[in-house]
Amino acid sequence: MDNLLNELQETHVAAWNEKNKATRERLLRTVYSENIKMYDKDFILDGLQAISDFIEKLQTSDPEFHFSAAKPIEGLQDGARLFGHIRTSEIPLDSMDFFLLENGKVKHLYAFMSPAQ
Repeated sequence: MDNLLNELQETHVAAWNEKNKATRERLLRTVYSENIKMYDKDFILDGLQAISDFIEKLQTSDPEFHFSAAKPIEGLQDGARLFGHIRTSEIPLDSMDFFLLENGKVKHLYAFMSPAQ
């Protein structure tokens, strides 16, 4: 499971920073299920394509957007959490992504964000 989690962390971070749509979607497909759901406090995204489009929107609206891991991913049964930092042109954010895995891929992604401490 450690190799799977390490790959998830590396690929997830790389995909959220990737500006080329085809490359980003290839990265996402290696760790996300096609029918993944992403949950934010304000919305739910349904499907890998919707998440890729959301990433593109973030990058287009804020060229300073950059996501990085704050510490190594931690696994628990079929779940994992990744603490991160998000750089924006406005305020830096801290994040915690919680992943539910099914058949080795992310089926559900819960994204928590708050102003950086």
